[in-house]
Amino acid sequence: MPLSLDLSVLSSFTLLWLAVVPTPGPNVLMVTHVAITRSPTHVAFAIFGNLAGIALMASLALVGWAALLEAFPWLRLGVSVFGGLYLMWVGSKLIRRARMGSAVVAPCVHVAGDTPADYRRTAVLGFVTAVSNAQAILFITSIYAVAGVLHANVATGFATIAIMVCCNASYLAALGWLFQREKMRSGYARFRGVLEGTIGTLFMLFGGRLLWRALVR
Repeated sequence: MPLSLDLSVLSSFTLLWLAVVPTPGPNVLMVTHVAITRSPTHVAFAIFGNLAGIALMASLALVGWAALLEAFPWLRLGVSVFGGLYLMWVGSKLIRRARMGSAVVAPCVHVAGDTPADYRRTAVLGFVTAVSNAQAILFITSIYAVAGVLHANVATGFATIAIMVCCNASYLAALGWLFQREKMRSGYARFRGVLEGTIGTLFMLFGGRLLWRALVR
């Protein structure tokens, strides 16, 4: 007999997650930057990679990885240090590019020379940005606990992952569409140095905060 979905748990989880989705963070920053500087195909790959990372983190939270991270602090430390350094590396690249004054990508077109490898790199950027913070597993677990997901059946648990992915996909796709508009890209081209330096600095701050939390815990 198939397991039935616990609709009260799903509704509670959905309301909580809808409040979380618009929160500014590395995922939003990454998609915004890709949307302004690259083609629609790159945006799609960035979002796909990011959603795959989010689904992985949610699945790990569902099967109890939060307890594993608590039991083995070195594992959480390793993931957090890697994630923090990765975000800082992305930020440093953007800051260097802003200082060099490189040309901005033409609005909303596929760049000549884009290859499947370029799109894969964009997908990897989205994926690693999503999984860069081991604390996210603990955060998702806390939401699961509040909504009652941890005590629900398996079908309800997997349904929450689908809800999470759908909510994030909708929000990130809306951001991608907005920042691919001609006015947005023209404004970015006009103030590219300042904006790219600002985005790079924010990535550095996100990465630095992640490292600080990991190392002082």
